[in-house]
Amino acid sequence: MMEKYRLDLIGPFGLFTPDGRRIDITSKKSVALIALIIVSPSGVRSRRWLQNMLWGTREDIQAQTSLRRELSNLTKQLAVMGADHLLVRGTQRIGLAIEQLEVDIFSLGLQMAKHKSSLSSDFLEGIDLRDCEEFEDWLRAERDRVRDMIAIDLPESADVLPSGPEILGMDLPSSEEILSNRSPRLPPKPSLAVLPFASLPNDDGWLGAGIADELGVILSQYPQLFIVASSSARALAAQQLPRPEIADRLGVRYLLDGTVMRAGDRLRLSVVLINGETGEQVWAQAFEGCTDDVFVLQREIADRIAPQIWSKVDIAERQRGLRMIGSPAGGYELYWRANALFRSGDKEHLFEATALAEQLVEQDPTCPWAASLASYCHSIIYLRRLVPDYEASLRRAIIHYQSAMRFGSDNVEALGYAAGTLVNIGGDMGVADRIISHALHLLPAHQPTLFWGGWVDIASGRPDRARDRLELALRINPATGARAQTLCGIGLACLQQGKAQEAFLFLQQAAQDGNGAFIRHLGLYVAASLIGETEIARDAALALGDGDYAGVIKMFNDPQHQALFEQALHSRAIGPMSA
Repeated sequence: MMEKYRLDLIGPFGLFTPDGRRIDITSKKSVALIALIIVSPSGVRSRRWLQNMLWGTREDIQAQTSLRRELSNLTKQLAVMGADHLLVRGTQRIGLAIEQLEVDIFSLGLQMAKHKSSLSSDFLEGIDLRDCEEFEDWLRAERDRVRDMIAIDLPESADVLPSGPEILGMDLPSSEEILSNRSPRLPPKPSLAVLPFASLPNDDGWLGAGIADELGVILSQYPQLFIVASSSARALAAQQLPRPEIADRLGVRYLLDGTVMRAGDRLRLSVVLINGETGEQVWAQAFEGCTDDVFVLQREIADRIAPQIWSKVDIAERQRGLRMIGSPAGGYELYWRANALFRSGDKEHLFEATALAEQLVEQDPTCPWAASLASYCHSIIYLRRLVPDYEASLRRAIIHYQSAMRFGSDNVEALGYAAGTLVNIGGDMGVADRIISHALHLLPAHQPTLFWGGWVDIASGRPDRARDRLELALRINPATGARAQTLCGIGLACLQQGKAQEAFLFLQQAAQDGNGAFIRHLGLYVAASLIGETEIARDAALALGDGDYAGVIKMFNDPQHQALFEQALHSRAIGPMSA
């Protein structure tokens, strides 16, 4: 492994050789140049941009001359310690060899801070430049960003996960139940209004209205949804207006409607999710229970329905984004098309999703949804080594991750993508575990958080808890759009437990349910090889292809798990691996 130079930008500036010797940079302008370049995701800035930042008050010719002189002096100072190769001077752009530099600001939020007091200093302490207003504005913004990142304090992670009965009042399903529980494959926030449910036979409607209100309260806890006040929906429903007209007046895309039927001490609830624009039914389901305690019953029903409603809305929006003709209009369309594209496993779709997410960030740099999605998309590109300069993808993932944590530390959706980013880039799983614990504290039975937590545990080498979390996620929401990824996670956890036969069943089902994601092919190849399913192993190896999977190996913290998958990658060209 190549030894890296160390660059300290928090507190006093410091540039050190791999063996710890300081490289003296005496000019404040040179220090500013290094900081301006290194903070860019690719480690490259245009000459004109640098001129405007540091010599913006001068004429063009003077600014060009000043930049050339500063670069010449900086090169000489680097050369004294044999480090002049770090500065890459082009005719139009100036860059730094970011793959050879370990920079302190890029570890903020990615690692556990052992001595937080040591990070209490300012970014570029003591570096303030007169007559450089553009630079000073940039410097103030960077100092605010660094202070905010240092101030983030996530709680300790909990080892004990609440059990299925504690969260849901029911046990987790068996492996057979999970595998047979098939569901259709069907932010900017989808908007929804809950209409009062009709009660049959008529009992003045209080029960139906109560269940509708309870559903509205629970659904409003989902940061992905915008819920219109139930009183507004109730008033329009009382006028017996057509459903599309109600949706139009409320300004929502979806309506939730239903009926409540009593029969002795039994109650049956039928729920329908409606596309408000067309009046078409998106989803319907019936629930039954006893009426010994109606208030407990309505809460239980609402708890069971809410995650499935969100999944159906999520799937419907992603499908709509994929069917879209022409360029997405506005942040809403950008988000949902990007959200749909990156899940396909296709490289070109991932690139398009990443570009759309970058547009979202540019439109609103403080939006945690946009930042977390952009971070996760870049982390996949880095994980799979899909571009030659994958180190630049790593930097972009880190920068967007830091923004997501800075502006969305209480947004469970952003926290989930942030944890997923740490998994993909081989980050500190202690930090990822804290992120998941914090998100579960905010919303204890949030299915996506349990999903991300399961993958954090897989990367951490904790397969028992990974299975608990992923199986609980499927119990909470069997209709999740991430069903194939969840089954894949359970299969990988089974491999880590040494249960190859169980792993094979889950991974085979995941491959049938989902798209061509490489991690499923890798897992299926290992499991099929270990149990002697040679034909399936060969098919999985062919589907896996010959990509660079070094990042995937690094995703696993446990050396034994790394060795298991590394052997699979080495052997796929010559035939199934041995048990």
